[in-house]
Amino acid sequence: MPLKKELIIFFLVGLAALLVHLIVVWLLVQLGHLHPLEANIIGFLVAVNVSYFGHSIFTFKQRRTLSIRAFLKFFSIASVTFITNQIVYYFGLKWFGVTLYLPILTVVLVSVGALTYLLSKLWVFAAHEHASN
Repeated sequence: MPLKKELIIFFLVGLAALLVHLIVVWLLVQLGHLHPLEANIIGFLVAVNVSYFGHSIFTFKQRRTLSIRAFLKFFSIASVTFITNQIVYYFGLKWFGVTLYLPILTVVLVSVGALTYLLSKLWVFAAHEHASN
């Protein structure tokens, strides 16, 4: 797949995951009365699945990447970026206030997108020499 098309599809899948993440956080804060940091953990756990399956099926589909091994690699990347996300989110909430939890979370989530793309392309969904993955 040409790089430009791959980037567009990656962006669209990422946007879908971002929206799912934000909606889950919003619902948990508004209806579940959770603190945004707590809701962010659950939002991440839901959105990481949208992201993995979306990228496996649409972005990197020519690489036959739908596997437990690829999911574990993807989840490890997502977990590292989530830890960064949670730390930055904590300070954003502290500095700008909890009332701005959704705009702060949006900025944080968008900021990790480029790193996720590079690690996904070069490691998680990289074409492998062995088909036994």
